[in-house]
Amino acid sequence: MSSGGGETASEGAFGAGGRVKAATHGGVTRAEFFLDLVFVFAFFNVTHLMSERSATDALLFGGLVVLLLWRSWAGYAWVGNLVRLDRNGLPVAVFAMATAILLVAVAIPEVFVEHSAGLSGPLVFVVGFLTARVGSLLIISAARRGTERSSAAARRAWLPLAGSLPLLLSAVLLPAHLPSGRGAEVLQLVLVVVAIVVDYLGLRAPGIGTWQLTSVRHWAERHNLIMLIALGETIISIGTSRGLLGDDPITWSVLAGAVLALVVVAFLWWAYFDIAAPAGEAALESTPRRERSRRARDAYTLLHLPMIAGLILVAFGLKRALGGTPSGHPENWTMADLAVLYGGVVLYLVGLVAFEWRTVRRIGRGPVFGLVLVAVLAAPARYLTALGSLTILAVALFCVVVAHLTALRHRHRELHRAVAATVGREVDATPEELFLDLVFVYAFLQVTVIMTRHPSVTGVTLGLAVLALLWWSWVNYTWFTTTIRGPENSLRLRLVVLAAVALILTLGIAAPQTFSDVSGGLPAPLIVVTSYAAVRLLHLASFWWVLRHDIALRSIVVRAAVPTGVGIALLLSAVSIALATGDPLTPLTALCWAAAIVIDVGGGYLIGSRNWRLRSVSRWMGRFNLILLIALGQAVISTGIAASDPPISPSTFVTVALSATLLSAMWWTYVGTDIVVGQRFTELTQSRQRGALARDAYAYLHLFLVVGLVLVAFGLRTTLPQQGRNSASLAMFGQVTLTCGIVVYLLADHLVWQRARRRIAGRRAANLVVAALAPATIFLPIQWALAALALALFAAHLLARTSTPPLDTVLDHRM
Repeated sequence: MSSGGGETASEGAFGAGGRVKAATHGGVTRAEFFLDLVFVFAFFNVTHLMSERSATDALLFGGLVVLLLWRSWAGYAWVGNLVRLDRNGLPVAVFAMATAILLVAVAIPEVFVEHSAGLSGPLVFVVGFLTARVGSLLIISAARRGTERSSAAARRAWLPLAGSLPLLLSAVLLPAHLPSGRGAEVLQLVLVVVAIVVDYLGLRAPGIGTWQLTSVRHWAERHNLIMLIALGETIISIGTSRGLLGDDPITWSVLAGAVLALVVVAFLWWAYFDIAAPAGEAALESTPRRERSRRARDAYTLLHLPMIAGLILVAFGLKRALGGTPSGHPENWTMADLAVLYGGVVLYLVGLVAFEWRTVRRIGRGPVFGLVLVAVLAAPARYLTALGSLTILAVALFCVVVAHLTALRHRHRELHRAVAATVGREVDATPEELFLDLVFVYAFLQVTVIMTRHPSVTGVTLGLAVLALLWWSWVNYTWFTTTIRGPENSLRLRLVVLAAVALILTLGIAAPQTFSDVSGGLPAPLIVVTSYAAVRLLHLASFWWVLRHDIALRSIVVRAAVPTGVGIALLLSAVSIALATGDPLTPLTALCWAAAIVIDVGGGYLIGSRNWRLRSVSRWMGRFNLILLIALGQAVISTGIAASDPPISPSTFVTVALSATLLSAMWWTYVGTDIVVGQRFTELTQSRQRGALARDAYAYLHLFLVVGLVLVAFGLRTTLPQQGRNSASLAMFGQVTLTCGIVVYLLADHLVWQRARRRIAGRRAANLVVAALAPATIFLPIQWALAALALALFAAHLLARTSTPPLDTVLDHRM
């Protein structure tokens, strides 16, 4: 590796040879991103564990689980930096480990509880955790063929697990053979604490001299992504704070609390990604090679832990603040709840200050100013309601940002110039774009709640109508951010994205009641349509402002505004009719909705194919690839959420594992499609043809891929065999919907391939056979149906893998 922090093959860092390729990359692979999505779900499911305990026990037990989960994630961050996890069969291994982590996450609420019925939660958690830890070490061992020095480092990496494994197993098994009481609980906690200490001390086991980073960029991006996904999950926790069924009325206090919570999370996002993250990466690149690994371990593996823990506390505090009675006020907003919310922000900022000091030897004024304000305002906040406490916190953090943009603007601009080179690197998606994607996908999956409230063909149709509007809005923002990228527009882009996040979050909160009349609250249909209109008009106004000096592109905005305006007018008409009649769904309102969708979404053809101008085809493709992967990851997470209520039965456990396997097989089916479309782009010479391909294959056909995933997510949530959770008729309807989702997904993937003018043979033909046979699984028990569908999809890939581009070529796209 060069002293400048470029990228190097890992032969010199960890040994060469073997069938597992050493790392030479500089970016995070899709398989790692998917794994991170599941890990973050596990982190945030800790709040479920904490909610069932007193404040002291919640912090103690939750802290121990977070320490274990972070240690497991850190192992995969280390492995991904040394070994290409997108080569050969390693993506399959990563998806298998993601399934293990999902099962660990499902068992988290029971990790310190033994139920007489169901599986042993502590045993499931420990076995799953150890499986994930062993998985990362096996990959390292497979890549250890090289110098004796590298092999010795690989062997030493097993030492901490060898010490912690018997301790964790003893913590699970030993208390059952002791008299019940406080003594057995204390022994269990002591064993877990000692195991954690042993495991963390093992971070030094491989030896700093034998482990060298193969890519500083990958290492920094991996930690940036886990932070970004955690921030996104914090936003999603705001939307889900009032439950998953959308039964409670929506009040002004609910909406105000959501906006205030978003301000808090937006500040935490800004504090990390504005200066600290790029400055830390640049500092690590300039660090001498011998010192680089030590600094990477301290600043990233260790000091990112308090930031993640702080976000979990913030999410828990926001749930307590927002998830109360129908009026939007918690029944019991206690001093402990306030301490968790404010303490989470403090812990996050303390970790950020320590991170900046360890990397750039600078104490950031913003985090310190924020720490002081939060600490000072915590005293008066204790006498206020939950909404009042949240208001003070949001205003204080907003003042920190204002101070940076006014009184401290000269220093702020100087720091921005220092990290400009790092920030300006080409990536598939910037942090603000991924932040927006996560909130959009949350809104996508809220569509499944509409279907749950109306479990019928009509309900599914209504949900897909809302999904179509959300998708078209996301497509337009993707077009916008892809077109106007540049340092001169960075501040405008961030402001627009944050405003769009607030609007989509509001829409997502109200979405379950789009076609329902819930008394005691604001009219949800009006909130949904108004939020949609605002987010679409924001896009058009922002596009117009940025392109005001480009006459050609400005004319495109004018053309796009016509169908948008007509569609919004029709939606407002539908809401007006619903308010006047008291019925959210009449034939006339349904007609208005249908016309609005056809006109607005179909407007992509009105502007003409030559006007679908793309500055970067690879970024356009990458954005759609990522939204599909995030949707798939969130479908996995929604399945885990649906199965999180203890006790966990063996049948539920098996169904969750099979569900994750099926969704992994669906992603595997998509692999290769984007690369053949990319090849088709290179064959086209006219901008009109390239624009038509971008519009057809991505803006429109990818919608049906997302539709398939949403239908599958709904089907999985309603067919989980939880006692008392659903009726037999609902479970059957869910299984039918799941099968339809598989068929829609496979046919959409086939149409994308066909639009690229590629021969339909081999794997594509096998996928069509699976789609044709999938309806037969409706008559099987759900577990057998999931297993049959997953096996059929994997078999279709394996039997015809030579007809598609090599997997390592496909997955070489970076974040």
